[in-house]
Amino acid sequence: MEKEEIVEKEIVLIHNRFNKEIEKSIKFSLEKIIIDFLPIIDNIERALNLIETINLKKEKYTEILKKLQFICNLLEKFFYLFNIKKINDTNVLFNPSIHQAMSIHYTNDIISNQIVTVMQSGYILHKSRLLRPAMVVVSKEKI
Repeated sequence: MEKEEIVEKEIVLIHNRFNKEIEKSIKFSLEKIIIDFLPIIDNIERALNLIETINLKKEKYTEILKKLQFICNLLEKFFYLFNIKKINDTNVLFNPSIHQAMSIHYTNDIISNQIVTVMQSGYILHKSRLLRPAMVVVSKEKI
């Protein structure tokens, strides 16, 4: 090969690498703001869960409940638009790369190492970057 061909190939490789870096930067540019946004979502979900469990005078909370559900729907659309996946599945195998075990639930009703409860949802950006692991309760067989 001539020097010109080698230089040209190097330029193409550098160009491709540079384009991949730019693409990656654009793809994950919102990561910081999304991470800061997650506690807001957590508190809206906690408020929804609290209102749904109140049995007395529930009619007073109906309007608040509807507005919170509307906000949650908007957030779900936002997450879909920006390729953010929520990690909140139960009865799935514990995966330490996306789950953080907070407690163990000893039982013989469920096989070991299954997610029993999600205490706090986790989130993944573009199916590859973990924004926050899901805090979970994991099953373990009684001995």
